[in-house]
Amino acid sequence: MSSPPGSPVIRERRRRLRFPMKTDLRYQISGREKTANGTGQVENISSRGLAFRSDVPLYPGLRLSVSMAWPAKLDETMLRLAFEGVVLRVSGGLAVVSIERPHFRTAGKSTASAREEIAAMASSIGVLCTPNA
Repeated sequence: MSSPPGSPVIRERRRRLRFPMKTDLRYQISGREKTANGTGQVENISSRGLAFRSDVPLYPGLRLSVSMAWPAKLDETMLRLAFEGVVLRVSGGLAVVSIERPHFRTAGKSTASAREEIAAMASSIGVLCTPNA
């Protein structure tokens, strides 16, 4: 496909399609000295990489453990995608991280009855923990 006359030629480096996605993520930076946690907002994802905006500056080479909300559900159960990866590049606040060893985790039911059940359990625990006068 040719470009219109006078327009710059943009060469796509990516081998895999990226899909836009707007969801929150959490990450943990793993290092020799210490670990730190952070949050971010996903911009797009492919089968091997994820681009996101972080709440703190990141730099290439950092190893991350990432957990993010997944838009699809398993029956009525919400899912999270978890994976490890390395920050490949950072530009303008956008970090790109590789996706290594991805797996899905369940994140709980999103139904009203599940929320009511959790509230009832919490109140019964409060009753059991209240000392008798």
